Amino acid sequence: MIDDLTVIYYTANREKPEFEAKTKQLILDTIKDTPLISVSHKPIDFGKNICVGDVGCSGHNVFRQFQIGALEAKTKYVCPCESDFLYPPEYFTYRPPRDDIFYLIMPLYVLFAQRGMKKYFAKKERGSEACMVVNRDHLLKRMDAMFKGHAMWGPVEEIIWLLRACARELVYIDKPIVTFKTDNNMHRRTPHDVKDRLLDLPYWGNAHELIKEYLE
Repeated sequence: MIDDLTVIYYTANREKPEFEAKTKQLILDTIKDTPLISVSHKPIDFGKNICVGDVGCSGHNVFRQFQIGALEAKTKYVCPCESDFLYPPEYFTYRPPRDDIFYLIMPLYVLFAQRGMKKYFAKKERGSEACMVVNRDHLLKRMDAMFKGHAMWGPVEEIIWLLRACARELVYIDKPIVTFKTDNNMHRRTPHDVKDRLLDLPYWGNAHELIKEYLE
């Protein structure tokens, strides 16, 4: 791996420990020696860890954790990783052609894995801030503007939009990114294409088998 990128892993430590251990191991196996910073509510042994304590689970605090990790990073580029995502190798090897644009990596599929619900993959057309590669300085400048006038940590009701009025581009790689929708997620619902439900997804395999591998 090229050492001009730092992986910023952030978590509220709300998912099952066994599940999060498996997604973390996949990241380690994939990124090899790429710099890794983790920002968590509880201490974890994962890269360089920064524990912020139990500050509460909210979108505001997710971005604060990302900001803390980015401030600690020393590389030109950063990319986020979340505890309920599976990232293919191509995610970590992409490099932005410009430093003033947020590059959202696609395709992204939601794997619905909640108890009592149908299990399937569905495409998330708009992408996610949890799967992007961006110039570190550009990200921090945007975050300074976004958080201006806000408290360090925010309640659940406080809505923060990282990419509002920002230049962004969707970048498609060969292998999809997967995000699990579990019973422990901060949000129980997510926008997705209901007409594009799949039981099998290239590279990752069958929905039921992937849920069994990671969650059971």
